[in-house]
Amino acid sequence: MAPREYHGLVKLKAELAAACEAAKSEVIAAGRYLGRRQYHVALAGNVSARVSEDLLVCTRHGADKERLVQHDLVLCDMSGRKLDGAGEATSELNMHREAYRLRPEVRMVIHAHPPAATAFAATSTPLDQLQLPEMIVLLGPVCLVPYATPGSEELARNLSIPLRDHDAFLLENHGALTLGRTARQAALRMDLLEQNARVTLMTKQLGRPFALDPAGLDTLLSFRSLMANWGSEPLSTKQTSE
Repeated sequence: MAPREYHGLVKLKAELAAACEAAKSEVIAAGRYLGRRQYHVALAGNVSARVSEDLLVCTRHGADKERLVQHDLVLCDMSGRKLDGAGEATSELNMHREAYRLRPEVRMVIHAHPPAATAFAATSTPLDQLQLPEMIVLLGPVCLVPYATPGSEELARNLSIPLRDHDAFLLENHGALTLGRTARQAALRMDLLEQNARVTLMTKQLGRPFALDPAGLDTLLSFRSLMANWGSEPLSTKQTSE
C-alpha cells in the first residue's frame, strides 16, 4: 500500500499510521492513569510508546500528563528527530530512546515522580530490601541509577548499564522510571514501585524485612520468567472528573 501523508509532516504507510494512532492512545491512557495517582505533579514526567522498530510517540515538552490530548504528542524516530507534532519532544527523550534501543520487547517507557519512591531517589536510598512475592514476580529488582542532569546523554548512559536486567529504576535525586511490554504493564510497575517504597518505609519502623531463602527466591524468579507478558489488558482512557 502506498504511503499517505500523516498530519502533513511525514508520509507513513497506512498500517504504520494506524500503529502510530494506537500508540498515541496508549500514551494518553497512561498519562491519565498516572495523573489520577498524583505521580505527575505539575508538568513533570514523560511517557512514550514504541510505534515500530524505528519510530516512537512521546509527550511534548511541558504537557500536562493527566489531561493529555492528541495535540500533546510528538512522533520521533529512534535518533530523536521529530517527524510530526505541534510541540517539541520531551527534553528527557534520551532515556526513552536508550530503553527502546536496548530492549526491543519494550513497548512503553514511563518517567514519573511518585512521592515515596522519589523520596528514596532524593536521599540516594536503594529500594532493595523487600522480598514480597508480588514485587519479585511483577516488578523485579529496582536499580538506583547514579545522578546526571535530567535529559542529558550522561543520564542515558548511566541508565544503559542496568537496562537489560531491570524493569524499574530510581533516578538518583530525580524520580522513577518503569518499562513494560504493554502500557498497562509499565503503568502498573510504577504503582508497584511506589508501593515498594511505602511498604519499605513502614518496615523500617517495625523491624527487619523478611528474607527469603535461596530456594524460595529462585522459585519466585522462575514465576517471573513465566509471567513476562502479564498486563495485556488496555488502560482506561476515561477523563478525570473536574
